[in-house]
Amino acid sequence: MKKFILVFLLSAFLMPIESEASHILGGDIQYKYVGDSTGVAGQYQIKVVIYREQTGVGLGNTANVSVVSSTCNINTSVTCTLAQPEFSAASLGAYDCIPQGTSGSFFSPMVNIYIGYVTLTQVCNDYKMYWQSCCRPAGITGITNSNGVGFYFEAELNNTQGYNSSPTFVSIPISYVCTGGYINYLQNAFEKDNDSIQYELVPAREFGGGGGVSVGYAAGYTFTNPIHTSALSPFTLDPQSGNITFMANTQETSVMAIRVNEYRFDSTYGFWEKVGSSNREIQVSVANACNAIVNAGVKLDQNAPGVTLRPDGKQQVDYNCLDSNVMLYFTLPVECISISPDGSDFRLTAPNGQPIPIDELMPFCNVNGETDSIQVKLFAPLSMNGEYFLYSKVGNDGNTLLNKCGKDMDEFDTIVLLVNDCVNLDLQLTNVNIIQDEKPHIFWKIDPATFPSYLFNNFRIWRSDDNGGTYNQVTSLTDSTIRDWEDNSLGAGDVDTRSHRYYVEAIINGLPQPPSNIVHSIWLRGDLTNPLSMPVVWNRYNAWNNPQYTVQFGKGIPGVPGEYVWEDYKVTSDTNLVVISPYGNDPGQFSIRTRTHVTDSNRFNYLQDTAYSNWIEYGTPVPPVPPIDSIVIPNVITANNDWLNDDFIIQGIMTYKTRRELTIMNRFGRIIYKNLAYDNAVPWRGQDKSGTKLSDGVYYYVLRVADNVNAIEATYTGDVTLLTQ
Repeated sequence: MKKFILVFLLSAFLMPIESEASHILGGDIQYKYVGDSTGVAGQYQIKVVIYREQTGVGLGNTANVSVVSSTCNINTSVTCTLAQPEFSAASLGAYDCIPQGTSGSFFSPMVNIYIGYVTLTQVCNDYKMYWQSCCRPAGITGITNSNGVGFYFEAELNNTQGYNSSPTFVSIPISYVCTGGYINYLQNAFEKDNDSIQYELVPAREFGGGGGVSVGYAAGYTFTNPIHTSALSPFTLDPQSGNITFMANTQETSVMAIRVNEYRFDSTYGFWEKVGSSNREIQVSVANACNAIVNAGVKLDQNAPGVTLRPDGKQQVDYNCLDSNVMLYFTLPVECISISPDGSDFRLTAPNGQPIPIDELMPFCNVNGETDSIQVKLFAPLSMNGEYFLYSKVGNDGNTLLNKCGKDMDEFDTIVLLVNDCVNLDLQLTNVNIIQDEKPHIFWKIDPATFPSYLFNNFRIWRSDDNGGTYNQVTSLTDSTIRDWEDNSLGAGDVDTRSHRYYVEAIINGLPQPPSNIVHSIWLRGDLTNPLSMPVVWNRYNAWNNPQYTVQFGKGIPGVPGEYVWEDYKVTSDTNLVVISPYGNDPGQFSIRTRTHVTDSNRFNYLQDTAYSNWIEYGTPVPPVPPIDSIVIPNVITANNDWLNDDFIIQGIMTYKTRRELTIMNRFGRIIYKNLAYDNAVPWRGQDKSGTKLSDGVYYYVLRVADNVNAIEATYTGDVTLLTQ
């Protein structure tokens, strides 16, 4: 009996190693620092994903990962345990492009995921975590005598810059494609520490010489060109995104190996230091025969929710009035990189034949850079009853959509959007003006021919504070005649730090109507540290075409913080300017703002058609001059010709012989009256410089008086209310 056992063991020992091989096809290795969550300082989780040929020997429930460092004299082994039962790569879409079997994929990959833990307390710059095994299966055309070739991959760790987690691969490490398809194969890696990552091709390796060594590539193959490709689309790796592009032209099976390096900035010495890497090896099988669904290119799924097939063969989906998003579903996932974000892969025409601009296409990309649906975001919602035609086009990126196997979508594939519940309203936002550096004031108009006021419910005003990323409703107005609104929810600190975008939406008969255009406030900012050279910049105003800007310089009114006398500095069509202070380095409080207005004289209304920016200020206020008791200034006049309080009479002013300068401004700082030698005999009576009566309201004055004989000077500021009724 003992002799029989000995012979049996000897026979097993002498069997060729490939008969016991697991037939390794690919996989990846990576690690994650978990000490913060486990409470074990220096503890790392190692993850090993291994793909093996189904006909080979199973890998078992554990995989041993070696952890070494020559500088720290570390050589240990970590047992990683199978995290879930082995499963077929078919569940990951391995056979979406080519058939499984001899007419397509020669191999049938099985997926094994192992997890283990190791504690590394020593600080070393050359840790390696590697897994190796024998052997690869026969039939890999890119490797010489592949059935006798081993497998090796590794992850690197340099913890001299602190604990670190390697880049984590999230896309599948297997690629089964067919010839003639423009392939975008995304190597999607996530880096949790916000380090900078870079992708590179490395040789596929086997164990030997104390570490991994390059496999012997067959003639015509290299690690940088591991498959045969079309000259028009060679094998290329983008080192920044990890996307691999190629068009295969030969039926074959080969391997490609990727390393993702991560770098961390060393602020002490001012350079980027490599702190780790992850390694992945991918088997690529190329078949001449594609699946039938692949050769059809990108096709809209006629079984998608809400889709009906019309007699003319086109798909139709019903949409509600004011919908601004259209969903497209596909029979086979689409390569996300083939989608032009600007929406140019599709065109949309309204029932009247007018094109409707598409804002963007929003895919729902999975970890492999593929999506089975796209949301089409429209610049304007569907606001007209009838049939809209959405059809495919070659986008600005030079192609139509590509399915995951690289086959393109036919131009002019069309889906019909049917809308039948619209009330068409012409609503336009005309201005967003910043009032006195405090708050926005918005204006809008409505074409009365499109406005059924008897069905009106309310206006909703929406504002975005993040450049259009999100909008929030800020008020609801139930007066159908109102056409302007001041945003009192904002203050000076808000208008000085960002531009605010607005649009107005009307609710008619309970239905939201097409919203107005979006208008943003003018946001001025700049460097005012040097009054002799102050670069300022502002965003281009979008309420009207080709705006001209008047940059204004303000000199502070002593004793009245935040009040300025404004003068025009320069008119420009640019959105930046270097301002030189007219007062040089004089002390005082100064400010800069910009203004624009419509140039159509037939429509011009000063309030509605003039837009100011916020103000940017600098300087030190000059202390106010103590008041002189002999001056008494009225705070109201009633210029209604009843001989009672019609005139702006300033008691005591005529005793000043040297200077009696009076300036009156409206609420926007515009000078409407100025007299260098004011005389109560010819007083101000509520008129502007041309003699035109002003409207009722509050006006602001600056009075400067001086008497050289008595060595007296004084400045008075305040407001006066004008009433004409």
